[in-house]
Amino acid sequence: MLVRGVARSTLPFYSPLKGAHMDLRLTSALEMLASGLSGPVSAAADIGCDHGKLSLALLENDLAQQVIASDISPASLEKAMALASQEGLSDRLICRTSDGFSAYSEGEVQCAVICGMGGELIASILEKGSRIAHSLECIVMQPMRGEAELREYLYTHSYRITDDRVVLDGGRYYQLIAAKAGTPLPLPYGWPVGYYQFGAEAYRKNDELLVPMLKRYLGIMNRKLASCEVEPLALMREKECTEMILGMIEEKNR
Repeated sequence: MLVRGVARSTLPFYSPLKGAHMDLRLTSALEMLASGLSGPVSAAADIGCDHGKLSLALLENDLAQQVIASDISPASLEKAMALASQEGLSDRLICRTSDGFSAYSEGEVQCAVICGMGGELIASILEKGSRIAHSLECIVMQPMRGEAELREYLYTHSYRITDDRVVLDGGRYYQLIAAKAGTPLPLPYGWPVGYYQFGAEAYRKNDELLVPMLKRYLGIMNRKLASCEVEPLALMREKECTEMILGMIEEKNR
């Protein structure tokens, strides 16, 4: 299954990717990682693996010879191990109880996926495991919230965002971010200064879901402002920045 807006030609190997047991959000993360790697790696990290579905898909598609899946929940690791055993892949999955990269060694993995948690927590995981994180070929992140905090961390801590995608799954918009160590790309001309809620790379590549996501977000801001007796400055800035980006897209598409 290929995510809407992701062409087969962007996937350097294994297209179409297997992962029928995953939702669109995780399938998109899998495809983003495939696009960010030059080829299969020896080992990949699945941080906060939960049920292990993404770990299994990495193995099913041979994106990694081995996956080291970690979680702070022993119950989640048991689910992941049971799923791997069911699919005959338990010999290629290693499960560890770990807070972020704490149970990993330098050089042990070449890429990582960190999905389904808050952006601030993902930033904290990168900070605590910075030596490992900066050594990886590709890190794919899917924050459930706190996208702005995560992007700001990446921009200010020597990461280059290589891809930014929007996925609509179950009526909710998700933003996925791929990054690696490097000099950050400059924000597009006219982009609101210091505004990281939405991805500049999604803007650059004309992500087809960026505009509908922005319009939904703008509607939320307008409803929040309408319910306030005094207009909070933070909400006003969110509204103004969202309108600025929508205006940039409209101008670019003329």
